Amino acid sequence: MVAVLLGGGAFAVYKLDPFGTFASGTPAAAEAVPSEALYYVGVDLDPSAEQKVRAVQFLNHFPAFKENVDIADAESDIRKSLFDASLENSDCDLSFDTDVKPWLGYKFAAAAMPSDAKEGMASMAPNVVFAIEVSDETGAKAGIDKLASCSGADSDFGMAFTGDYALLAQTQSLADRYAGDVENGSLADDPGFKSDLDSLGALGFATMWVDIKSAAELFVPASMASSGDLDFLLNSYQRAAATFRFESDSVEVVASVFGDTVEIDHEGNKIVDLPESTAFAMSESGGETRLDETWQTVVDAAKDQGIDVDTQIAQFEAETGLSLPDDIATLLGANIMFAVDAEGLSAAALDSEDPSQINAGVRFTNDPAELNAVYDKVLSFVQAAADREFPVSKKDLDDGLVVATNDDYANKLAEDGGLGDSDAFNSVIDEAESKEFVLFFNFDSIEEQIVQALEDDGTPAEVIENVTPIQAFGITADVDGDYFTSRFRLSVND
Repeated sequence: MVAVLLGGGAFAVYKLDPFGTFASGTPAAAEAVPSEALYYVGVDLDPSAEQKVRAVQFLNHFPAFKENVDIADAESDIRKSLFDASLENSDCDLSFDTDVKPWLGYKFAAAAMPSDAKEGMASMAPNVVFAIEVSDETGAKAGIDKLASCSGADSDFGMAFTGDYALLAQTQSLADRYAGDVENGSLADDPGFKSDLDSLGALGFATMWVDIKSAAELFVPASMASSGDLDFLLNSYQRAAATFRFESDSVEVVASVFGDTVEIDHEGNKIVDLPESTAFAMSESGGETRLDETWQTVVDAAKDQGIDVDTQIAQFEAETGLSLPDDIATLLGANIMFAVDAEGLSAAALDSEDPSQINAGVRFTNDPAELNAVYDKVLSFVQAAADREFPVSKKDLDDGLVVATNDDYANKLAEDGGLGDSDAFNSVIDEAESKEFVLFFNFDSIEEQIVQALEDDGTPAEVIENVTPIQAFGITADVDGDYFTSRFRLSVND
């Protein structure tokens, strides 16, 4: 029964939500999940009015959503749309308004619970419990039974109630046990869970959470339980959380990991100084400091696995002429960024064997003399390995070095530009200078080339028309206290 309900729900979400709007959920239903949960995924189909308005505004930018989803505005009942879609090709004589709406709430969750160990595994597959918000227990029981009967599913499943939620589990004893466990403490009451969600900021339609250590102990085979890789992972990261939320012109996923990642001091990220015509860029601020903080930890972890790190490093240094980790630290410096300009980025340039036809380059911020010394080593190694010379343009700066595919772009990268003030950049990146890592892709700047490539590849017109609303994409990452936080944002044109 549980599998059928979830399968139908997943099918409905897929049909109605090609952009993944409801792929996971908010923590509202966590109050019906026992505190021992290993991971949690929930959905709130009735979040704040502001979130609903923003979601509809964003999704209506895409023709596929407007054509296939019966959600005209923020007042539309998403539950009905999902229900109708799930039974679209079914012979079931069920009505949402009559058989479901009177008892069904808006909040849903799935959680994995610990189970007993078995031979050959650190522990066996988890028990899964589903929490469904209901307004009428009697109506919910009758309605769920009717849904199970209509679907032809095996009705041998467990159902119990706690607060405003129905709990569905594989057996009645499990459902009863979890309902009792919630009375002694829910996941929503767990301090770690609450702290993890707080690190995400405002929560949207969807939120997920996982206890990394407990989940690893559950799923990892006993033969791997003491491996160096796993030990390193579990010693570094304990829990993770993410939420999915909307603005009227963008959608964002924020993820955080609680662990021992060191917070470092770094200068302002220089990605904001790139040319406004930049199509793609990645920038790392404080890379040298980050490497200094993590190098020995990574080396020690590798040695714990029996890897002869010292020999491998010596071989690499002999082959390349580089010194590890010092030369890598020099390149990372206070800031390192790679950029590709939209100007000249044509299909012909990409197909050309001449790299100078594309405007691309790297800007390093560190001591110029030290950078030049490493640059000479790298260029010598690359040209010797390829047995050819590469047309590389280099320009010395007071605070670093620029290496580009041609002189014009080297000069352009050497000057401070206005990327940080552009609308496309600000549509997907907040407070860029304060972030340790920033990635930016300006779809609009090369939309014509992308559309042409899709058409040449035979991509259907209905797919292309759902790509062209995209404006830009951005990622930021930074460490704040005990949390490593990443933001992924996609914006659309108004």
